[in-house]
Amino acid sequence: MAKEEKVILEGSVVDILPDGQYMVEIEGGHQILGYTSGKMRRFNIRIVVGDRVTIETSPYDLNRGRITYRDAGDPRPSGPRGVKSNRPRGGRRRRR
Repeated sequence: MAKEEKVILEGSVVDILPDGQYMVEIEGGHQILGYTSGKMRRFNIRIVVGDRVTIETSPYDLNRGRITYRDAGDPRPSGPRGVKSNRPRGGRRRRR
């Protein structure tokens, strides 16, 4: 018997639940319980309320699925690391 294909849906995160689970609202107003995939957990990809995500679900159970991608449509600001100055950093002082 051949393996069933996954159903791929897109939606937005509406609630964060414990243990890496999220409530995702897809087009049409339906809500799906989504959990982060292994690689997203491994590389510590953060998901917050309002993020657009891609979910894979089984054709047999459309009420829960695996979040495989977080759309980074609006890149988050880099914070203080993004500020550059012309001041030399570290090292020994030069004598004249």
